[in-house]
Amino acid sequence: MKLPSVRLIYPLLVAALIGVLGLLIYKTRAIDLDGYNEIVGTLRRLKQADAEWNVEVLHARTGLASNYDSVARQLPLIASLEEALRGKTRTFWSDREDSQETMIRLLDVYKTAMDQKIAAIERFKSENAIQRNSARFLPLAANDLIEASAASEMNTASRLQLEQELNRLLVDTMSHSITPEQPLRERINRATRAISQVTLDAPPIVRERAATLFAHVTTLLREQEKLSSLLAELAAIPTAKNTDELADANAAEHDRLLVQQQTWREILLVYAGFLLLFLAFAAWRLLTSWQLLRRTNAALKRANKDLKESQLHLVQAEKMSALGQMVAGIAHEINTPLAYVKGTFSVLAEQLPPMQRLASLSYQFTRQMREPQRDHAALNSQLRDVENNARELVENNVLDEMAALVEDGIHGIEQISEIVQNLKNFSRLDRAKVDEFSVEAGLDSTLLLARHMLKGKVEVRKEYGKVVHITGSPSQINQVFLNIISNAIQAMPQRAEPNIITLRTTMQDDRTVRVEIQDNGSGIPKDVVSKIFDPFFTTKPVGQGTGMGLSISYKIIKEHGGRILVDTEVGAGTVFSILLPIGATPPSQASEESGSQEELLEAA
Repeated sequence: MKLPSVRLIYPLLVAALIGVLGLLIYKTRAIDLDGYNEIVGTLRRLKQADAEWNVEVLHARTGLASNYDSVARQLPLIASLEEALRGKTRTFWSDREDSQETMIRLLDVYKTAMDQKIAAIERFKSENAIQRNSARFLPLAANDLIEASAASEMNTASRLQLEQELNRLLVDTMSHSITPEQPLRERINRATRAISQVTLDAPPIVRERAATLFAHVTTLLREQEKLSSLLAELAAIPTAKNTDELADANAAEHDRLLVQQQTWREILLVYAGFLLLFLAFAAWRLLTSWQLLRRTNAALKRANKDLKESQLHLVQAEKMSALGQMVAGIAHEINTPLAYVKGTFSVLAEQLPPMQRLASLSYQFTRQMREPQRDHAALNSQLRDVENNARELVENNVLDEMAALVEDGIHGIEQISEIVQNLKNFSRLDRAKVDEFSVEAGLDSTLLLARHMLKGKVEVRKEYGKVVHITGSPSQINQVFLNIISNAIQAMPQRAEPNIITLRTTMQDDRTVRVEIQDNGSGIPKDVVSKIFDPFFTTKPVGQGTGMGLSISYKIIKEHGGRILVDTEVGAGTVFSILLPIGATPPSQASEESGSQEELLEAA
């Protein structure tokens, strides 16, 4: 099994320590006391509402409540409290699944019991309504029986006995509806039998009214039994017990959380002590490493400074090598306008004596004119001499010829100055001179230096896209252009068809300028193309190249934040594409992440 490298061990160790610390902090986070108190408060209100509901049911049973509004009023309150309790329970115990499961199970038990209680109370309301209706009509039935006995042929003694039994029956029945005791029920049965015996021989209307009375009494007794059974059923439904179990379970889980939190806090304290010791050890190691790093960094700075100086000299040597190869042609370029200027000034020297003679005669004439005593004959003679010399100069166009010769001489001097200035710009060190410049102007300046190499050999075609200026070192970019153009010229074979170098500028995108230098030369072999940017690699004969041109060009473009792309085909030619950002990074601050040479050797 392959072990992780040393460079990965430390990040993994730090990540593990931070992970354990995060876990301990999570375990010791504060418990939401407000949420727990809300659950306890809701349980308390739910239990109180349930108790008040029981009281309202008893009020309805004993007749203290005139209707069932007070009984029904508790249902929405209990339902809303139960729903709120369920939501708060899910929220508070959301990150503790076992506790949440226990609470939800107890809530479901409570909900089942409450549904049973609601159904029992609905039946109670129905049965109690029947019982209360019979109790309301019982006195009316007794009164109807008395009126019927008075209107009948019953004797006085029987009517008096009937009235007494009726009064006793009404009192016992009403008492029984409030307190259903067995003695009262027996007395009601005796009174019923007595009334039945008194009305046995009575007229039909009396017996009919007695039967109605007995029906109401029977209904009252039957409903009383049902209501007693329903009240016993309601009393057996454990809603209050379920509420207490919920409260106890929440309290027990809350206490368990407090104990766990305290345990985790103790573990956190121990771990914090361990981390402090570890951090102290790490700080000591870091201090020793920093001291070593500072010494190493100082040594690297010295080595880097020496390397930069060597690199600078190497770049300058490559420049001088390129200039050395072109010095003969450049000397010819300078001699041509220089000979032209020399000839121009020789002709000017021949034209100066007539001008000098005219100036001398004019000076003598003006002096003679200023004399107080003038010799008119001498003045006329001097005037004729001045006129003759001036006419001779005008007729021979001496002044126009001199002006043209001076203009041509100035043009020749400007050509010499331009060549010298291009040489100066190319050969100077320019460590970090950064400015905005036009790559198209840079290409034109480079062509002037390479003009002697191009004459009669290579045709240059320009396809400029009038791209925007970029920021960078003009002399360094021009050196790249010269290196690539020189290589392209040297790659041109001797053949009948024309050798062509195409210079093309376009915008790669809105932030990048693309410069293409294309030739129709022999191309670069596949086994060579991957090495062309390597230092000291060259395919030229010994003494004709240092192998540093493209290597230096690659480094310059990389330091400017750009790339060089190569697309070549043997026998068809090569295209070097140079991508330069508009706001190029100064060479002294260039990023080192511009890509490897292999990545740059891709199709343009």
